[in-house]
Amino acid sequence: MNELLDVNFDVAKNWCTTGVGIMPNDVAMRDYLRDNNWTYPIVARSGTDVSKMRTEVEEVYSLRDMILAFEDPIACIESMANPDVKIVSLTITEFGYRVPLNSGDFKFIERALNGEMDCETPYPEDMEKPSTFGIICAAAAARFERGLRPFTLMSCDNLPHNGDVCKQRMTSAAEELVCAGLCSVSLDEFIVWLQNEVRYPSTMVDRITPATSWDDIATMPDKYGFEDNWPVMCEPYKHWVIEDDFVDGQRPPWETVGATLTKDVVSHELMKVRLLNVTHSAMCYPAILAGLTHVHEACLHSKIRAYLELVMLEEIAPTLRANPEMDKSLCDRIPSYARSVLERFENVAVKDQLDRIAMDGSEKFRVQGSGVIREGIVLGLPMDAFALYVAAWAHFIKREVDAGVEVKDMGAQGVTAPFRPGGTGLPAFLDMVDIFGDLAMNLTWRQNVTRMFDTITEHGMEFALDVVLGTVSAFPDSIRSDLRLDNPARRETQLAGDEAVVTVVNPARLASLDPIMYTSEMLMGEGPSVNANAR
Repeated sequence: MNELLDVNFDVAKNWCTTGVGIMPNDVAMRDYLRDNNWTYPIVARSGTDVSKMRTEVEEVYSLRDMILAFEDPIACIESMANPDVKIVSLTITEFGYRVPLNSGDFKFIERALNGEMDCETPYPEDMEKPSTFGIICAAAAARFERGLRPFTLMSCDNLPHNGDVCKQRMTSAAEELVCAGLCSVSLDEFIVWLQNEVRYPSTMVDRITPATSWDDIATMPDKYGFEDNWPVMCEPYKHWVIEDDFVDGQRPPWETVGATLTKDVVSHELMKVRLLNVTHSAMCYPAILAGLTHVHEACLHSKIRAYLELVMLEEIAPTLRANPEMDKSLCDRIPSYARSVLERFENVAVKDQLDRIAMDGSEKFRVQGSGVIREGIVLGLPMDAFALYVAAWAHFIKREVDAGVEVKDMGAQGVTAPFRPGGTGLPAFLDMVDIFGDLAMNLTWRQNVTRMFDTITEHGMEFALDVVLGTVSAFPDSIRSDLRLDNPARRETQLAGDEAVVTVVNPARLASLDPIMYTSEMLMGEGPSVNANAR
């Protein structure tokens, strides 16, 4: 929006942004923005040499206000019920879509549908504060009851088919009211309205934006000539792909400032999520166990760099090429995009911390990584690089538990339990069906992860990397044959300019495999599930 204001003010002046905070720690952000007249700087940095970093500073001034939903939920709902609001966008992380509705959500939605939602009617102090989708569904219900046109609900989170996930989450929220028997009016028309009138465009957002550090804040005056207590630090690269599906076609002309508006986001989404986000996750745990702190350190580490190339080109790329939803013309760009991702990871100026990437590992694996493994197994790939990823993740959790360190994961209670007193360790970890799905029942996959886990335990992380890269053998020959880079059953991927040549030497072995059908479901707490199929 800020760029649009700079380029085409006469058009952009009709649009502005109001932020909504859901979490208690959003108070600090609201106070900072309010004290700063609702402006903040974006600092884009690049370079592989700290002494020669390139920096671009942009002041964002398109924000008008920020509302805290937990302070005044009715005001928040009414702000979105305003007919002037055309788009509600979401950046709530993968886990935010699994938060179940609570009793407060039900009451607010019910009041909205009954025409009882107004700022003059206070809500009971003991009423549970509404969740993200409780707030949004209540606002949609208020617009429906008042005969207003709906808003467009646009997800900007790293979820496969994020628009479809939003749609399912909204309709399931209304359906839960029926099951709870809390609404005195018929919900049938409202559910149909949510399905047919509200638009849910899918998007793909590609820009690495690490958490702002105290060092970033302290060095602002010296480096950039001004003070700021909350700058947004990022890389220069940015790519935003948006499905052009908005209520009544009302949206800013984002395409005039570099966004890609298209009818098909899926191919872009699959390539970005798998080659960047999944690779991020696959990198962070081995790198942390190898004693590294930042992403650029990991990418410049010779063994981890070779491991990342293995992950991207031999285990992820074949799943993209075989995926029926991929635009085949976009497949030609996989090698060049993979190289660009690694170059971006090398950016020392970003100083992206591995610990940040390690957060919420269970949700990232469930939503992003598990589908790649399933599809890879169907293709006959050994997926040993991914086995190392999961083994290193388990070791990371065990290390944190042993040290008494909090594991920053929304599913921390579940993923840490196997490594606490009384737990059975890795077997119980791999038994977690809510994370691993049918991979929990795949004996070959479990054995591969276990061997990698044991190798890390006995020989350390760098030796385990050598094993995956085929430079050493830690296993008996009968086992090692499945892991070797020169195994004929392995798909060999070689770069040839911007082309990738993929061959399968032993199709007989592929035919003998038991395929695993890929269906990924996001379990919505105690509520219904949302289909997040990433085929």
